[in-house]
Amino acid sequence: MDHSLGIMTLNPDPSHPYFNEIGRHSVPRKVELSLFSPLSISPDHETVEGFVYNKSACTWKPEVFDIPEFIYDRTYYDKSIQSRQAKLVVQWMKNLPHIRFLGYGLPNKWRLYEKLKESPLAPYIPETFLVENNVHLLNLLSSHKDIIMKPVDGAHGFAVYHITCFDGKVTVRTTKKRRISSQGFESSATFLRWADRLLGRHTFIVQERISNRTERETPFDLRVLMNKDQYGEWREFQRAIREGTEGGILTNISRGGSYFPQDEWKKGQSNTDWDGIEAELNDILEQLPYLLEASFSPLFELGIDILIASDHSLWILDINSKPGHKIVEALAHEKLGTLYQTPLEYCEYLSSESIASLRRGDF
Repeated sequence: MDHSLGIMTLNPDPSHPYFNEIGRHSVPRKVELSLFSPLSISPDHETVEGFVYNKSACTWKPEVFDIPEFIYDRTYYDKSIQSRQAKLVVQWMKNLPHIRFLGYGLPNKWRLYEKLKESPLAPYIPETFLVENNVHLLNLLSSHKDIIMKPVDGAHGFAVYHITCFDGKVTVRTTKKRRISSQGFESSATFLRWADRLLGRHTFIVQERISNRTERETPFDLRVLMNKDQYGEWREFQRAIREGTEGGILTNISRGGSYFPQDEWKKGQSNTDWDGIEAELNDILEQLPYLLEASFSPLFELGIDILIASDHSLWILDINSKPGHKIVEALAHEKLGTLYQTPLEYCEYLSSESIASLRRGDF
């Protein structure tokens, strides 16, 4: 019996290489593959207008079809009306008993922090503050002097600010079109006005900036891609060092960062205790996926960003349940076939499993 798997994204693109490769690898499998937007769903009839992968022609064809049994959610949200509408539809779908998502996602960064700070991995979680208003932000800056501020629901390095306060002057830096934009404030009043406008658009968290720059004054961190195999078991799929630009704030590839194999990176960091770091890192990766699933909902893949500080301490900076896959494309071409098969294999695994009570996530 064939099973139906739908790839869901806000703006479906049949020319997307990742989706096309999943389609090509679906040909010999008993999985009917589709591609659609949550905004194209008719809740009354439980049908959707999208694209179905034609296995004989190896191409996507426009079609109206029933909502698939299994959903691979690759939907990224923003503040638009369309996104808000899509969120409501997706939450409705998550509550339908006959539909299963490969992964049910994670809550925002603040809710993640609140859960992780009470967990066995608390020593690896940077102290984090939810910004209440502009005065609260100024007080945090006055206390810590050098902070990073990011949206609770941000991704891809969007709206991340590096804010410092030295000698009575506040400086705000952010990345725009892969370039650093810097703005200075000579008085608290002008900074407060700027912050008030910004905080009216987004909800932010703040963390004290952790020192981890290279000799070239570039930021770097470790990105680990994890996913579930055909037996439903977590595995580390790929890891790499991400390095940002000189004087930069972010390591995100979309913001100008680059990937390097960890073994290659180690050669230039001879004074680093890699044995100790590897032992701690492995301990983190063995616990984190299971801890997240126990705290929230079933997951399928994770992008985990870990900062290695100048004193060799490790810090979990970010966790993404809808990670990109450029890390594999850039550094492990031989794994691409396995990458494209993974959603199909996990779908087949789920179809063979019966879960009586499934926690289906929320926003």
